[in-house]
Amino acid sequence: MDAVRTVVCKLAPTPAQRVEVEATLVAFAQTCDAFANVARDIGSTNRFKVHHAGYYQMRERFGLSANLVVRAIARACAALKVPKKMHSKFEATSIDYDARIFSFREWDWTFGLTLLHSRQRIKTHLGDRQRAMLRGRKPTSAVLVKRRDGALFLHVQLIDQAPAPMDTYDVIGVDLGIKHLAVTDDGTAFSGDAVEAVRRRYHRHRRALQKAGTKSAKRRLQKIRMKESGFKRDTNHVISKRLVARATGTASAIALEDLDGIAKRTTARKPDRSRLKGWAFFQLRQFVTYKALAAGIPLILVDPAYTSQRCSRCGYTARNNRRTRDAFECHHCGFALPADWNAALNIRARACVDGPNVGAVDAGPRNPAEATYKPLALAGGS
Repeated sequence: MDAVRTVVCKLAPTPAQRVEVEATLVAFAQTCDAFANVARDIGSTNRFKVHHAGYYQMRERFGLSANLVVRAIARACAALKVPKKMHSKFEATSIDYDARIFSFREWDWTFGLTLLHSRQRIKTHLGDRQRAMLRGRKPTSAVLVKRRDGALFLHVQLIDQAPAPMDTYDVIGVDLGIKHLAVTDDGTAFSGDAVEAVRRRYHRHRRALQKAGTKSAKRRLQKIRMKESGFKRDTNHVISKRLVARATGTASAIALEDLDGIAKRTTARKPDRSRLKGWAFFQLRQFVTYKALAAGIPLILVDPAYTSQRCSRCGYTARNNRRTRDAFECHHCGFALPADWNAALNIRARACVDGPNVGAVDAGPRNPAEATYKPLALAGGS
Protein backbone atom coordinates (compact mmCIF):
# COMPACT_ATOMS: atom_id res chain seq x y z
CA MET A 1 0.00 0.00 0.00
CA ASP A 2 1.21 3.50 -0.83
CA ALA A 3 1.45 6.23 1.80
CA VAL A 4 0.79 9.67 0.31
CA ARG A 5 1.93 12.82 2.06
CA THR A 6 1.29 16.37 0.89
CA VAL A 7 3.86 19.14 1.19
CA VAL A 8 2.30 22.61 1.01
CA CYS A 9 4.76 24.96 -0.69
CA LYS A 10 4.19 28.71 -0.94
CA LEU A 11 5.01 30.10 -4.37
CA ALA A 12 6.74 33.44 -4.97
CA PRO A 13 5.95 34.29 -8.61
CA THR A 14 7.05 37.49 -10.32
CA PRO A 15 4.25 39.93 -11.25
CA ALA A 16 4.29 38.66 -14.83
CA GLN A 17 4.17 35.04 -13.68
CA ARG A 18 1.25 35.79 -11.35
CA VAL A 19 -0.75 37.26 -14.23
CA GLU A 20 -0.18 34.14 -16.31
CA VAL A 21 -0.92 31.79 -13.39
CA GLU A 22 -4.26 33.51 -12.78
CA ALA A 23 -5.09 33.42 -16.48
CA THR A 24 -4.33 29.69 -16.48
CA LEU A 25 -6.60 29.14 -13.48
CA VAL A 26 -9.47 30.89 -15.27
CA ALA A 27 -8.90 28.96 -18.51
CA PHE A 28 -8.68 25.64 -16.65
CA ALA A 29 -11.98 26.27 -14.80
CA GLN A 30 -13.71 27.27 -18.04
CA THR A 31 -12.37 24.14 -19.74
CA CYS A 32 -13.70 21.98 -16.90
CA ASP A 33 -17.14 23.58 -17.25
CA ALA A 34 -17.10 23.02 -21.00
CA PHE A 35 -16.16 19.34 -20.65
CA ALA A 36 -18.87 18.87 -18.02
CA ASN A 37 -21.38 20.13 -20.60
CA VAL A 38 -19.91 17.76 -23.21
CA ALA A 39 -20.32 14.84 -20.80
CA ARG A 40 -23.95 15.80 -20.19
CA ASP A 41 -24.61 16.08 -23.93
CA ILE A 42 -23.24 12.63 -24.72
CA GLY A 43 -24.69 11.11 -21.55
CA SER A 44 -21.42 9.66 -20.27
CA THR A 45 -18.73 10.41 -17.69
CA ASN A 46 -16.24 8.05 -19.32
CA ARG A 47 -13.06 10.06 -19.77
CA PHE A 48 -12.17 8.49 -23.11
CA LYS A 49 -15.59 9.17 -24.59
CA VAL A 50 -15.56 12.77 -23.36
CA HIS A 51 -12.01 13.15 -24.71
CA HIS A 52 -13.03 12.04 -28.20
CA ALA A 53 -16.14 14.23 -28.13
CA GLY A 54 -14.48 17.55 -27.33
CA TYR A 55 -10.69 17.45 -27.01
CA TYR A 56 -9.65 19.33 -30.16
CA GLN A 57 -12.47 21.83 -29.86
CA MET A 58 -11.53 22.75 -26.28
CA ARG A 59 -7.82 23.00 -27.04
CA GLU A 60 -8.52 25.52 -29.76
CA ARG A 61 -11.14 27.37 -27.73
CA PHE A 62 -9.22 27.86 -24.47
CA GLY A 63 -5.57 27.57 -25.54
CA LEU A 64 -4.42 25.15 -22.84
CA SER A 65 -1.67 22.61 -23.45
CA ALA A 66 -2.59 19.02 -24.27
CA ASN A 67 -1.90 17.69 -20.80
CA LEU A 68 -3.77 20.48 -19.03
CA VAL A 69 -6.79 19.68 -21.20
CA VAL A 70 -6.49 16.02 -20.23
CA ARG A 71 -6.39 16.99 -16.55
CA ALA A 72 -9.50 19.15 -17.06
CA ILE A 73 -11.34 16.18 -18.59
CA ALA A 74 -10.43 14.00 -15.60
CA ARG A 75 -11.60 16.62 -13.11
CA ALA A 76 -14.89 17.29 -14.91
CA CYS A 77 -15.75 13.58 -15.19
CA ALA A 78 -14.86 12.94 -11.55
CA ALA A 79 -17.02 15.86 -10.35
CA LEU A 80 -20.07 14.69 -12.29
CA LYS A 81 -19.99 11.39 -10.39
CA VAL A 82 -20.38 13.18 -7.03
CA PRO A 83 -24.00 14.17 -6.29
CA LYS A 84 -23.06 17.38 -4.48
CA LYS A 85 -20.81 18.55 -7.34
CA MET A 86 -22.61 17.40 -10.47
CA HIS A 87 -24.39 20.74 -11.00
CA SER A 88 -21.69 23.04 -9.63
CA LYS A 89 -19.65 25.54 -11.60
CA PHE A 90 -15.88 25.15 -11.43
CA GLU A 91 -14.04 27.98 -9.71
CA ALA A 92 -10.68 29.36 -10.80
CA THR A 93 -8.92 28.22 -7.63
CA SER A 94 -6.89 25.11 -8.48
CA ILE A 95 -5.26 23.02 -11.22
CA ASP A 96 -4.12 19.40 -11.18
CA TYR A 97 -0.56 18.75 -12.39
CA ASP A 98 1.20 15.51 -13.30
CA ALA A 99 4.80 14.63 -14.19
CA ARG A 100 4.49 15.85 -17.79
CA ILE A 101 3.55 19.42 -16.86
CA PHE A 102 5.23 19.78 -13.47
CA SER A 103 8.80 19.42 -12.19
CA PHE A 104 10.85 20.13 -9.07
CA ARG A 105 14.45 21.36 -9.02
CA GLU A 106 16.15 20.98 -5.68
CA TRP A 107 19.29 23.04 -6.09
CA ASP A 108 17.33 26.31 -6.23
CA TRP A 109 14.03 25.04 -4.71
CA THR A 110 11.91 26.00 -7.71
CA PHE A 111 8.99 24.37 -9.52
CA GLY A 112 8.45 24.22 -13.25
CA LEU A 113 4.80 24.56 -14.29
CA THR A 114 3.15 24.54 -17.70
CA LEU A 115 0.90 27.61 -17.87
CA LEU A 116 -1.43 29.08 -20.47
CA HIS A 117 1.21 30.54 -22.79
CA SER A 118 4.54 29.18 -21.57
CA ARG A 119 6.47 26.94 -19.22
CA GLN A 120 7.58 28.92 -16.16
CA ARG A 121 9.99 28.16 -13.34
CA ILE A 122 8.61 29.69 -10.16
CA LYS A 123 10.49 30.46 -6.95
CA THR A 124 9.23 29.45 -3.52
CA HIS A 125 9.20 30.46 0.14
CA LEU A 126 9.92 27.16 1.93
CA GLY A 127 10.45 26.42 5.59
CA ASP A 128 12.92 23.91 7.02
CA ARG A 129 10.23 21.22 7.25
CA GLN A 130 9.24 21.54 3.58
CA ARG A 131 12.88 21.48 2.46
CA ALA A 132 13.59 18.38 4.55
CA MET A 133 10.60 16.56 3.06
CA LEU A 134 11.49 17.52 -0.53
CA ARG A 135 15.23 16.88 -0.28
CA GLY A 136 16.28 14.06 -2.59
CA ARG A 137 12.74 13.56 -3.95
CA LYS A 138 11.34 13.63 -7.48
CA PRO A 139 7.61 14.29 -7.01
CA THR A 140 5.37 13.53 -9.97
CA SER A 141 2.08 15.20 -9.06
CA ALA A 142 0.84 18.39 -7.44
CA VAL A 143 -2.13 20.74 -7.20
CA LEU A 144 -1.76 24.47 -7.81
CA VAL A 145 -4.03 26.32 -5.36
CA LYS A 146 -5.06 29.97 -5.14
CA ARG A 147 -6.36 30.80 -1.67
CA ARG A 148 -9.00 33.36 -0.82
CA ASP A 149 -6.39 35.97 0.07
CA GLY A 150 -4.77 35.56 -3.36
CA ALA A 151 -1.71 33.64 -2.14
CA LEU A 152 -0.50 30.85 -4.45
CA PHE A 153 0.51 27.45 -3.12
CA LEU A 154 1.60 24.17 -4.64
CA HIS A 155 0.37 21.05 -2.83
CA VAL A 156 3.08 18.56 -3.77
CA GLN A 157 2.30 14.87 -3.30
CA LEU A 158 5.04 12.52 -2.09
CA ILE A 159 4.32 8.81 -2.51
CA ASP A 160 6.15 6.20 -0.45
CA GLN A 161 5.67 2.50 0.06
CA ALA A 162 3.98 2.11 3.43
CA PRO A 163 5.66 -0.37 5.77
CA ALA A 164 3.93 -3.67 6.37
CA PRO A 165 1.56 -3.47 9.35
CA MET A 166 3.39 -4.49 12.51
CA ASP A 167 2.23 -7.34 14.73
CA THR A 168 0.25 -5.76 17.54
CA TYR A 169 -0.42 -7.19 20.99
CA ASP A 170 -2.88 -4.65 22.32
CA VAL A 171 -5.32 -1.93 21.26
CA ILE A 172 -5.51 1.71 22.28
CA GLY A 173 -9.16 2.79 22.42
CA VAL A 174 -9.67 6.50 21.70
CA ASP A 175 -12.87 8.43 22.34
CA LEU A 176 -13.19 11.76 20.53
CA GLY A 177 -15.18 14.53 22.16
CA ILE A 178 -15.59 18.24 22.76
CA LYS A 179 -14.60 18.93 26.38
CA HIS A 180 -11.75 16.45 25.92
CA LEU A 181 -10.72 16.28 22.29
CA ALA A 182 -9.45 12.73 22.79
CA VAL A 183 -9.42 10.32 25.73
CA THR A 184 -7.53 7.01 25.65
CA ASP A 185 -8.47 3.83 27.48
CA ASP A 186 -5.80 4.36 30.13
CA GLY A 187 -7.43 7.65 31.15
CA THR A 188 -5.11 10.05 29.33
CA ALA A 189 -7.23 13.01 28.25
CA PHE A 190 -6.31 15.74 25.78
CA SER A 191 -8.20 18.65 27.27
CA GLY A 192 -10.18 20.94 25.02
CA ASP A 193 -10.36 23.87 27.47
CA ALA A 194 -7.64 25.88 25.73
CA VAL A 195 -9.18 25.06 22.37
CA GLU A 196 -12.63 26.22 23.54
CA ALA A 197 -11.16 29.48 24.83
CA VAL A 198 -9.59 30.15 21.43
CA ARG A 199 -12.83 29.23 19.62
CA ARG A 200 -14.85 31.64 21.74
CA ARG A 201 -12.36 34.45 21.20
CA TYR A 202 -12.47 34.04 17.42
CA HIS A 203 -16.27 33.76 17.56
CA ARG A 204 -16.52 37.13 19.34
CA HIS A 205 -14.17 38.73 16.83
CA ARG A 206 -16.13 37.35 13.87
CA ARG A 207 -19.44 38.55 15.26
CA ALA A 208 -18.13 42.10 15.77
CA LEU A 209 -16.52 42.25 12.32
CA GLN A 210 -19.59 40.86 10.59
CA LYS A 211 -21.68 43.64 12.15
CA ALA A 212 -19.20 46.23 10.86
CA GLY A 213 -19.37 44.93 7.28
CA THR A 214 -16.58 47.19 5.98
CA LYS A 215 -13.88 46.13 3.52
CA SER A 216 -11.24 46.19 6.25
CA ALA A 217 -13.51 44.07 8.44
CA LYS A 218 -13.85 41.50 5.66
CA ARG A 219 -10.06 41.39 5.26
CA ARG A 220 -9.75 40.87 8.99
CA LEU A 221 -12.35 38.07 8.86
CA GLN A 222 -10.23 36.31 6.26
CA LYS A 223 -7.15 36.52 8.51
CA ILE A 224 -9.11 35.18 11.47
CA ARG A 225 -10.38 32.26 9.41
CA MET A 226 -6.83 31.32 8.40
CA LYS A 227 -5.48 31.68 11.95
CA GLU A 228 -8.24 29.54 13.44
CA SER A 229 -7.79 26.93 10.74
CA GLY A 230 -4.06 26.81 11.42
CA PHE A 231 -4.65 26.48 15.17
CA LYS A 232 -7.00 23.53 14.66
CA ARG A 233 -4.60 21.84 12.28
CA ASP A 234 -1.62 22.28 14.62
CA THR A 235 -3.54 20.93 17.63
CA ASN A 236 -4.77 17.91 15.67
CA HIS A 237 -1.21 17.21 14.56
CA VAL A 238 -0.05 17.26 18.18
CA ILE A 239 -2.76 14.83 19.33
CA SER A 240 -2.33 12.43 16.41
CA LYS A 241 1.44 12.41 16.78
CA ARG A 242 1.20 11.50 20.48
CA LEU A 243 -1.33 8.74 19.83
CA VAL A 244 0.77 7.14 17.11
CA ALA A 245 3.96 7.47 19.18
CA ARG A 246 2.30 5.66 22.08
CA ALA A 247 0.95 2.95 19.76
CA THR A 248 4.41 2.43 18.26
CA GLY A 249 6.08 2.19 21.65
CA THR A 250 3.58 -0.37 22.95
CA ALA A 251 3.04 -2.39 19.73
CA SER A 252 -0.64 -1.50 19.80
CA ALA A 253 -3.30 -0.86 17.20
CA ILE A 254 -5.40 2.32 17.42
CA ALA A 255 -9.19 2.11 17.63
CA LEU A 256 -11.51 5.03 16.80
CA GLU A 257 -15.25 5.31 16.42
CA ASP A 258 -16.50 5.33 12.83
CA LEU A 259 -18.23 8.73 12.89
CA ASP A 260 -18.96 9.06 9.15
CA GLY A 261 -22.27 10.86 8.74
CA ILE A 262 -22.65 11.45 12.48
CA ALA A 263 -23.68 15.10 11.93
CA LYS A 264 -26.75 13.96 10.00
CA ARG A 265 -27.73 11.37 12.60
CA THR A 266 -27.44 13.53 15.71
CA THR A 267 -28.92 16.76 17.00
CA ALA A 268 -27.63 19.31 19.47
CA ARG A 269 -29.10 22.12 21.50
CA LYS A 270 -28.70 25.52 19.89
CA PRO A 271 -26.11 26.78 22.44
CA ASP A 272 -23.97 23.69 21.73
CA ARG A 273 -24.11 23.72 17.93
CA SER A 274 -21.25 26.13 17.28
CA ARG A 275 -19.05 24.21 19.71
CA LEU A 276 -20.00 20.86 18.16
CA LYS A 277 -19.31 22.11 14.63
CA GLY A 278 -16.29 24.13 15.70
CA TRP A 279 -13.70 21.36 15.72
CA ALA A 280 -12.24 19.36 12.83
CA PHE A 281 -12.77 15.81 14.11
CA PHE A 282 -12.59 14.35 10.60
CA GLN A 283 -9.24 16.11 10.13
CA LEU A 284 -7.97 14.57 13.38
CA ARG A 285 -9.00 11.14 12.14
CA GLN A 286 -7.22 11.80 8.82
CA PHE A 287 -4.03 12.79 10.64
CA VAL A 288 -4.15 9.69 12.84
CA THR A 289 -4.81 7.56 9.74
CA TYR A 290 -1.85 8.70 7.66
CA LYS A 291 0.57 8.83 10.59
CA ALA A 292 -0.46 5.33 11.63
CA LEU A 293 -0.08 4.07 8.05
CA ALA A 294 3.41 5.54 7.80
CA ALA A 295 4.39 3.87 11.10
CA GLY A 296 2.83 0.50 10.24
CA ILE A 297 0.21 0.82 12.97
CA PRO A 298 -3.20 -0.80 12.22
CA LEU A 299 -6.18 1.53 12.56
CA ILE A 300 -9.50 -0.06 13.56
CA LEU A 301 -12.83 1.77 13.15
CA VAL A 302 -15.61 0.48 15.38
CA ASP A 303 -19.37 0.99 15.56
CA PRO A 304 -20.00 3.96 17.89
CA ALA A 305 -23.48 2.78 18.97
CA TYR A 306 -23.98 2.92 22.76
CA THR A 307 -20.28 3.30 23.62
CA SER A 308 -21.23 6.15 25.96
CA GLN A 309 -24.10 4.22 27.63
CA ARG A 310 -22.52 0.78 28.04
CA CYS A 311 -20.73 -0.19 31.24
CA SER A 312 -17.17 -1.17 30.34
CA ARG A 313 -17.05 -3.55 33.33
CA CYS A 314 -20.32 -5.56 33.24
CA GLY A 315 -21.73 -4.62 29.83
CA TYR A 316 -25.06 -3.25 31.13
CA THR A 317 -26.35 -0.61 28.71
CA ALA A 318 -28.82 2.11 29.62
CA ARG A 319 -29.27 5.79 28.85
CA ASN A 320 -29.37 6.77 32.52
CA ASN A 321 -25.96 5.17 33.15
CA ARG A 322 -24.53 8.48 32.03
CA ARG A 323 -25.73 10.79 34.78
CA THR A 324 -24.15 13.91 33.25
CA ARG A 325 -21.97 14.71 30.28
CA ASP A 326 -18.84 14.03 32.35
CA ALA A 327 -19.92 11.28 34.77
CA PHE A 328 -20.75 7.62 34.17
CA GLU A 329 -22.21 5.31 36.83
CA CYS A 330 -23.57 1.85 36.04
CA HIS A 331 -27.03 1.25 37.52
CA HIS A 332 -26.39 -2.49 37.53
CA CYS A 333 -22.98 -2.93 39.16
CA GLY A 334 -22.26 0.57 40.49
CA PHE A 335 -19.05 0.98 38.45
CA ALA A 336 -18.24 4.71 38.07
CA LEU A 337 -15.60 6.73 36.25
CA PRO A 338 -15.39 9.69 33.83
CA ALA A 339 -17.78 9.14 30.92
CA ASP A 340 -15.21 9.68 28.13
CA TRP A 341 -12.84 7.20 29.77
CA ASN A 342 -15.61 4.60 29.96
CA ALA A 343 -16.37 5.15 26.26
CA ALA A 344 -12.69 4.68 25.37
CA LEU A 345 -12.67 1.37 27.24
CA ASN A 346 -15.74 0.23 25.28
CA ILE A 347 -14.10 1.24 22.00
CA ARG A 348 -11.03 -0.80 22.94
CA ALA A 349 -13.17 -3.82 23.82
CA ARG A 350 -14.93 -3.74 20.45
CA ALA A 351 -11.67 -3.29 18.59
CA CYS A 352 -10.13 -6.28 20.39
CA VAL A 353 -12.88 -8.40 18.85
CA ASP A 354 -12.52 -6.83 15.38
CA GLY A 355 -8.72 -6.39 15.38
CA PRO A 356 -6.63 -8.51 13.00
CA ASN A 357 -4.01 -9.88 15.37
CA VAL A 358 -4.88 -9.08 18.98
CA GLY A 359 -5.08 -12.33 20.91
CA ALA A 360 -7.83 -13.32 23.33
CA VAL A 361 -5.42 -13.09 26.25
CA ASP A 362 -4.58 -9.51 25.28
CA ALA A 363 -8.21 -8.51 24.85
CA GLY A 364 -9.07 -8.40 28.54
CA PRO A 365 -10.37 -5.10 29.91
CA ARG A 366 -7.97 -2.66 31.42
CA ASN A 367 -8.23 -2.12 35.13
CA PRO A 368 -9.03 1.59 35.62
CA ALA A 369 -7.55 1.40 39.10
CA GLU A 370 -4.14 0.83 37.52
CA ALA A 371 -4.37 3.96 35.39
CA THR A 372 -4.63 7.63 36.16
CA TYR A 373 -7.07 10.07 34.59
CA LYS A 374 -4.64 12.67 33.27
CA PRO A 375 -6.10 15.66 31.43
CA LEU A 376 -3.42 17.22 29.22
CA ALA A 377 -3.96 20.87 28.37
CA LEU A 378 -3.33 21.55 24.70
CA ALA A 379 -2.63 24.86 23.05
CA GLY A 380 -1.42 25.59 19.57
CA GLY A 381 2.09 24.28 19.09
CA SER A 382 2.25 22.49 22.45
